[in-house]
Amino acid sequence: MRAFGSVFSKAVRHTGVLGHVCHQSPLGAGVFSRFGPAPAIPRSSTLSIRAYSSEKPPSSSSPEEKPKQEEAHKPDNDTFNEKKPPSRDHLLPATGPLSPMGIGLFLATAAGIVYYFTVTKERVAQKRAQEKPQIETYGKAAIGGAYELTDQNGNVVTDTTFRGKFALVYFGFCHCPDICPDEMDKMGDALDALERDNPKLANTVQPIFITCDPQRDSPGAIKEYLKQFHPRFVGLTGSFDQVRKACKAYRVYFSKPPKVAPNQDYLVDHSIFSYLMDPDGEFVDVYGKDKPAGFMATDMERRINQYLDAGRTIE
Repeated sequence: MRAFGSVFSKAVRHTGVLGHVCHQSPLGAGVFSRFGPAPAIPRSSTLSIRAYSSEKPPSSSSPEEKPKQEEAHKPDNDTFNEKKPPSRDHLLPATGPLSPMGIGLFLATAAGIVYYFTVTKERVAQKRAQEKPQIETYGKAAIGGAYELTDQNGNVVTDTTFRGKFALVYFGFCHCPDICPDEMDKMGDALDALERDNPKLANTVQPIFITCDPQRDSPGAIKEYLKQFHPRFVGLTGSFDQVRKACKAYRVYFSKPPKVAPNQDYLVDHSIFSYLMDPDGEFVDVYGKDKPAGFMATDMERRINQYLDAGRTIE
């Protein structure tokens, strides 16, 4: 213990500050009372002691100078935060699939594949078109034939009554709510367009309406019904057997509900076609619901001109 005290005392003499601190504490006082008095502390060491105390040393600068000093030592943010733009040399790797050469090879390969399949598809389509058998038609469709009906004025007419002109024939019924009026309006528009585009062909096509509902469509009812359509329309009706024969000749389907009461309203299901017949009573063409008036006018003009170019005449 005495040896430790001797060593400690020597250490304290070489470190005057620590010795002064220890001398001020009870433990230090006891130690120094046993091993020797505390050495004198130089005055210059007093400032070092204050550094260990909780009190802050007084500032040597005034409050006005302090912001200036902080501003002088503050780093320049613009210079500090300035970032150099990335070099473009490092955007793409020098080798590999994402290198310029790799991307170029990929694009060239894709273009070659697209070109190959495009050319191959065209060649296959041409080959199929050449190998496809040509469809040839012979004769004419068996549409049209003899009939005997009564017009809206009560006159008996037959299929020969309208010979010498083209005929545009439609089958429907007067109580039809929408389809029949739309189709008959379309027929009138096609005739007006034909006569407007080529006045020489005026009155070369006779529009004809044949009823599929002879029970309700009398000559008087048809005459009243046709007032709302093209003025050159002719309406035909007759007995059930006469109407059925005409429908069969034109391959027209029609059906009304069974067991209908005398005063009960009903609809008639029927084919929706307009038949173009030439002046000889031969079938020329058929126009469905999907054919607009403009198409019908253009096609009828072409058909009529073909008929006239063949040296035939129209009354």
